[in-house]
Order: sequence, then C-alpha cells, then structure tokens
Amino acid sequence: MAAGSLRKLRRLNMINKKSSEGLQKSMVLLYKKGLGTDKISKKIGMSKTSVRNNLLKKNVRFRISPKDAVNIYLHRRFVELYKKGWSINQIAQNCDFSFSTVQRHLHKEDINLKKRGDPKKILNYKHHQLTSEKAYVLGVVGPGDGFIEYRKDNGVHRVALEATDLDFIKYFSLCLNITYGIKPKIVKLKMRRGDTKIHYKCILQSKAVCDDILNYNANFKEKTWDIPEVIKKASKNIKAKYLQGMADSQGSVANYDTTKCVVLCSRNEIGKKEIASLLKDVGIDGLSIRKVGVFIKSRRPLENFAKCINFNIKRKKENLYNLINGYKMYQTPNWKVSMLKSKIIELRKNELSYSGIGKKLNISTSTAWRHSKHIVKDKNN
Repeated sequence: MAAGSLRKLRRLNMINKKSSEGLQKSMVLLYKKGLGTDKISKKIGMSKTSVRNNLLKKNVRFRISPKDAVNIYLHRRFVELYKKGWSINQIAQNCDFSFSTVQRHLHKEDINLKKRGDPKKILNYKHHQLTSEKAYVLGVVGPGDGFIEYRKDNGVHRVALEATDLDFIKYFSLCLNITYGIKPKIVKLKMRRGDTKIHYKCILQSKAVCDDILNYNANFKEKTWDIPEVIKKASKNIKAKYLQGMADSQGSVANYDTTKCVVLCSRNEIGKKEIASLLKDVGIDGLSIRKVGVFIKSRRPLENFAKCINFNIKRKKENLYNLINGYKMYQTPNWKVSMLKSKIIELRKNELSYSGIGKKLNISTSTAWRHSKHIVKDKNN
C-alpha cells in the first residue's frame, strides 16, 4: 500500500474513533438526563442492544427498572395469590403489574409454575361432528398454511395461522370459533426484515382442540401431508369446503396471455394425486398434475371451481372472476372431445341434431358438427 493511502486510512480511522467516542459521550449524557436505553436508541437511530453495550463500555451504572421495584409486601402477595390458585395473568391485573414481573418474582421463590396452554374447555359439545367449518380448518391446517404446535416440554398446544390477508385470518378464526366454541386471538405482527406486507396471526391455545384435530390420524407436515380418510368418504359439500381451505392457503390465479388457470400449489406427489381425486369428486375436470401443483384449466372447469369451491379471500376471488370473464367463447378441451367422439357419432346416427348433441353432452354445436358431419353423407347414400 502506498504511503499516501496509508496516511488517509489512519486519518479515517482516527475520525471514526473520535465520532464513536463522541456518540458514546452523547449516550451517557442522555442517560444521565433520565432517558432510558429504549428512548436513546430511537433518538440516535441505533439498536437498544448497541446503546446498552456502549454505556457499559463507559462504566455506566444502570438504574433499577420500575418493573423490578417491587417491595417485599407485594412479592409475598404474588406468591400467596398464586398458591391460592390464581393465574399469573389474574395476579398481574389485580396488582397492576406486568405478567413478566409477576412471573419473575415467582421464579425467585423457586415455585414450580403451571405450564402455560393448559386445556381450555371446548364449549361446543358437538365439536366431534364433521361440519363444513371443521372441514375448512382441516384443509388449512393440513395441506394449507395453518399449523399445530404441540410441545409437551413447555406446555405449548395451539392451532395457528399466519398470513397477509386479514379476511383469510378472520374467516379461519370464525371457523375455529364455530367448531369449538372458543374465540381465537388475532394479532398484528411486527414487520420483519424482507417483509413487504403486514402479517397477521390467528392463535387458539388449547390442548383439547389440538388433540381433536390430531385424532383424525392424518399427516399434517408440510412436505408429507395427506387427506384424512373421513374427508375422502364425506359428502360433496364437505370435500368442497376442505378444498377451499387449501385453495385459500395454497391456491393462486394465473391470468396471463400464455397461462390462464388456477393452481393449488404443492410439491407433495402423493398429496397432489389425492387433491386431484377430490376435485374430480366434486365435479371438476380438466386437471393437470405438475411439479408445482394441481392445475385447473379451461373455462368450464374454472366456472365449476368458482361454483363449487371458490376462495374466501377477496383478492383471489376477484382474480378468478376476472379470469373467467376474460374468456370470449366456450371451447371443449381436446381430451374431453376424444372421450366423447364415439358418443357424438352414436347420437348423430340416432338422427339427433347437432345442437341437440351439444346440449346433451355439454359441448358446442360446432364441435358436434365437426365430429359427426360425415354421418349425414353416409345416411344419404
């Protein structure tokens, strides 16, 4: 390195060192004026942890936080109420302290605290029945974005869903509430690095609810999920509601010049085949199983999807209707025509008109004519 460049580097290091020392002095002055680390971090645009570390470098003695300033009488009161059966939350509200403060002082007495997430009573005694709301929950939790946290170690048992669409979160919450009679909690999450939209989370903390869902003996893991047997044997409406839960989670609408379809995304090979089978059960054909998921293409299958399943999420529903309304005419897929060709000829031999054949087989009149026009010539001969 050249001597001139080395001098510039040293000068830069000295400037940075001086500015760093000046910043530390500013932090110390602000702290002595009564500002906490949280307010200082906001004022100078630095993280709370960095502020604290810089103050420690300057040998600053931290003030006792007000939340730790609990006198011996209140400390004993916390312990007494907890032993009487009060919850930490009830004690915190009664004594006007935070949950964490009460919890911390109970820990100081080495009390074995009850695990959080103890079973909540299911208020709906008919929750074992497979309703459309429950089928929707299973569709979201199984192949969809929902998940179950079942950790015996720390007593966490909850059903949850995180998404950017608030209408999706609210509808999932409503279905859980109707099914079990327990109102879930909906929270707005803080923006994380890389987020472009606000995320919301629905949480239902209950071991009894988790056990009920897990009793369906299905695999709910993201990569290996399968459809519960009870859904496969259920009515058309129940199957459609289960599929709607998956569609709200994993479904998307592609409306481009080269691609027009609804895709139910998944890379689970077995799961994709089961979803395709379920779609056929509710009357939707024109399916294609590909690497990224199950594709529903052409106008009639898309209209059937909108009629039988559809989305609850407003933006997805609007995209679907825009896609369907963009079609200018009906076209019968080639695979379907090839299957109906012998039937078209048979009906034409029975002297049914082209329009009559179209109505009977749900195809266009031109398609009926194209595949049976030669029958007229044979008849004249």
